[in-house]
Amino acid sequence: MKLAKKLTAIALGGALVLGASACGASTPSGGGEGAAAGNVTLDWSFWAQGDEGNKTWKDLASQVTAKYPNITINLTTAPFADYFTKLQSQLASGTAPCIVSMQSLRLPAFAKAMTPIDGDLAKAAGFTESEWDGGALKALQNGDKQYALPYGLSTMLMYYNKDAFKAAGVDEPKDGWTTDEFVSAAEKITKATGKPAFGQTFSDLHMSAQLLAYNGAKPVSDSGELQMTDPAFESAFTWYTGLATDKKISSIPASSADVPWGEQQFVAGNVAMAVDGSWNVKSNVTDAAGFKVGVVTLPQGPDGAGTFSANSGFGISSTCKSKTEAAQAIGVLTDATSQMASANSGNQPARTAAIPAFIDGLKKDIDPKNPGYSEQVAAVTKASSAKAVPFISTSNWDKVTKLMAQQFQQAYSGKSSPQDALKNVQQSGAK
Repeated sequence: MKLAKKLTAIALGGALVLGASACGASTPSGGGEGAAAGNVTLDWSFWAQGDEGNKTWKDLASQVTAKYPNITINLTTAPFADYFTKLQSQLASGTAPCIVSMQSLRLPAFAKAMTPIDGDLAKAAGFTESEWDGGALKALQNGDKQYALPYGLSTMLMYYNKDAFKAAGVDEPKDGWTTDEFVSAAEKITKATGKPAFGQTFSDLHMSAQLLAYNGAKPVSDSGELQMTDPAFESAFTWYTGLATDKKISSIPASSADVPWGEQQFVAGNVAMAVDGSWNVKSNVTDAAGFKVGVVTLPQGPDGAGTFSANSGFGISSTCKSKTEAAQAIGVLTDATSQMASANSGNQPARTAAIPAFIDGLKKDIDPKNPGYSEQVAAVTKASSAKAVPFISTSNWDKVTKLMAQQFQQAYSGKSSPQDALKNVQQSGAK
């Protein structure tokens, strides 16, 4: 999958669930939930993963039937931009699938229409908490309930153009670098190239992760309340905005429609650095960038708090009549073997046992053209995961992200102050 298609997946806003009824599983033999002896066909919805990814998941769906002959999986996909809108409509009309693919940023809006995977369902899925990255599990929890089992983990990293650093005579960054070192490197590269070195963004996860790294600022409180005017967030956002307005080292989005601006400009070779997720550690190099790519932890300020994480996984709709079978299927789709297959497609695994396969895949596919890349990815994903904080969104995050795009583009271009931009988002976006 091309990077430009993949990166939009994390930037678009969530959808509100209006209601739910009926069932997403068909039972030709007439059996419902708990009818283990009967044959069931479970509908499973997923956003499109590209030709390679779609084939991977179809193959894994067949593995469910291989283990449980009474279960057949009917996988349907939709473009990511349409997926959650379609899911909302399915829930409202009573046609929701039994197995729901869910992104952590959107979970607050959908949790009421899903079933916690605990008790007997956790047993049916073969769920053992110790086998997973703790942050990956936490990101798909709501109210301390596990609503989906993750197939991957995404932490936010800084991607950089090794060739641009070398041409400008700037040393490559190292894990643990500071925001002062980041600014210094960006100033030198900007001077050497005559164009801004950093790609700015108002993509929620990307921008917010760098603000968290600056001083621990969070756009949403731990209880799920919007806090754009919190003093820490205002301070971090003022610093971030100043990278463009004061220091002139950031390329800013041309319009509020250019949500993934920084990431796109990086791949195009127009900027030397951009924040992006670990979900692109493979596609950045193999599909898009025409230069050697490096990855490093986000630069940290004196009060920096690591990085945000987000991920996706599979859950069960609350109206599914074959919940036990759905849990069994999810157990197969997220087991160690399946995560290794997903890792080979470039997804950072949520299961610790699959991490070696993830790194080996990079070593085989990327290192021949980008020497040492797999070793760098192994180090940076480990370091970022150790200090990762699950990103918490509000139940009306779709509205908030649209407001952010409108208001923050004005602040980056100097047409409004950072304080006014944050105030406008807070006033209009608070529930």
